[in-house]
Amino acid sequence: MSLFVTHSSCYSKESKAEQLQGEKYHSFDHQMTDVDRVISLAKKNNKLALIVMGANWCHDSRSLARNLFVPEVKEVIDTHYELLFTNVGFLEKVKPVITRFGMPIIYSTPTALIIEPNSELLINRHNIHLIRDADSVSIADTKAYFENIAIDRSTLVQALSFLDPTIDQQKLKQLNQQINDFENQQAERIYQAYDVIGPLIKEKKAGMKNKNFNKYWRSASKLRYKITDDLENLRANAIRIAKSKGLNDSNERLNFPTYPKFAWE
Repeated sequence: MSLFVTHSSCYSKESKAEQLQGEKYHSFDHQMTDVDRVISLAKKNNKLALIVMGANWCHDSRSLARNLFVPEVKEVIDTHYELLFTNVGFLEKVKPVITRFGMPIIYSTPTALIIEPNSELLINRHNIHLIRDADSVSIADTKAYFENIAIDRSTLVQALSFLDPTIDQQKLKQLNQQINDFENQQAERIYQAYDVIGPLIKEKKAGMKNKNFNKYWRSASKLRYKITDDLENLRANAIRIAKSKGLNDSNERLNFPTYPKFAWE
């Protein structure tokens, strides 16, 4: 779900055929049952589960859905993944799925979750944001993204299982908890933002106009885009600090950013 001005628009022009081809986000009546099913199927077939959270009103969501069925990408998906599209509605159908896999919120539509089914670890959390502007991501890069995650499956699981002997695991656990607390605080703000902009998206989809829509959208999107980079940096710094055990900077602390108020606050 991209910014309307500085990123590709969720309402960019498409042919009707392109729209229909990408409209894969339908029922959310049985979200968690569908998630259970795709996890079980991935485990049975020794594949990864790919859960794409998106919406048919979102241009980037439709683009990712189409791109996953382009032959060279589809070959990667068919080989390595069990695929599920799940509808987030107008941003009110987010929490149950995303929190199951350790993230407090989604920062964009689409959000593509890659789950290792035996551990249920979200193994692409470190670069989950790279695929969010799907309409601006080439087919080659889309293929490479999903192919590389599949190839690195074991390494990513190992890293997320805290098996690196060079890291002070207790220190890393403490730092990650600080990051999680920070992210949870910001997630609550973003959920409040979704409560504001979700109904406006629904109105826009119905052809209604609201003079505050673009201003509110931009305001929320600035945080949604900024925080993913900030979290990536914080987690990288946590690992760096945890690896410095016994050194002079072993007591180094994380520096957490602050964000401005939303336009409607």
